[in-house]
Amino acid sequence: MKKLNLKTTVKLTLFLFILHGCDSVETTTTTQTEILEVNDTQLEQNSTIAIEETNSREIEELESEETQLEQNSTTPTESVDITPPIVNEIEEIVSEEEVSEEEVLEEENLDYTKQFINEDNCNRILDKEFLKICYDYNLKVAKSVSYTLYGDLVNELNIEERPSFYVEREIEAEYRATTADYTNTGYDRGHLAPDASFDWSQDSLDATYSLANIIPQVPKVNRQLWIKAEKYARDKAVELFELNVVNVVSYSNTPKRIGDNNISVSDGYYKILFNSDEEYEECFYYANDFNVSSEDDKLEYHKVDCSKVEA
Repeated sequence: MKKLNLKTTVKLTLFLFILHGCDSVETTTTTQTEILEVNDTQLEQNSTIAIEETNSREIEELESEETQLEQNSTTPTESVDITPPIVNEIEEIVSEEEVSEEEVLEEENLDYTKQFINEDNCNRILDKEFLKICYDYNLKVAKSVSYTLYGDLVNELNIEERPSFYVEREIEAEYRATTADYTNTGYDRGHLAPDASFDWSQDSLDATYSLANIIPQVPKVNRQLWIKAEKYARDKAVELFELNVVNVVSYSNTPKRIGDNNISVSDGYYKILFNSDEEYEECFYYANDFNVSSEDDKLEYHKVDCSKVEA
């Protein structure tokens, strides 16, 4: 074999080194490139997963918020009552008292029957079915009379034949009036509950002819003035379908007296008209005076404040 000189050996060694070194470098580079590509792929996958997870969480959060909003919109917000219980109880009591006071005031203002016809005000209360009479033993006449007019009855039948006045047997003899007590006195036997408003049946008409329903009235007042208020009440009953009436008689402390039984003569009389359901009330006053003028008289001249009515 031919021996290689030193120079040739060095060159050959360098050539082999370069040859193997390049392969190694190329292999290393290729491996690194493959690793980088795997890493890039993994990063992309991780990014995709992260994005998907983020989007999923955001979607879930949005859906949760939308659900909450829907619940809030359909479910009324309940306010928390932080008022102490004792305050609530006081407010309830005050509210109940206010309502109670209003009801009492309304009842007092509109139910005049109870105001004037009661056991404290009357020695005897006579129930004549169609009318109630508050009778006074000392005066020996009525202090007030109440009744109800019905619009569909007040103008019905209109019985023409009038019954006779009769003594009220429910009143003890010593306290009652007779027809003779009015004879030649100058006073009419004046109805409180008018016969013309009850002539729709014989029974109702008869009830008005009890002498307990009669007081001494100045003829001019009875026949020309008071009669206007009676007719007005009937017309009002037709308008409202039903009308409550209380006639209240006013006496002085020392009234004039007539007849053998010394029955009292009044100073005047009120007519109260009311319907609680319609919140209606009107009141009129007529003086029982021989000197009163009937010329140009009008109903409105006698109208008074109902709160001023007194027995």
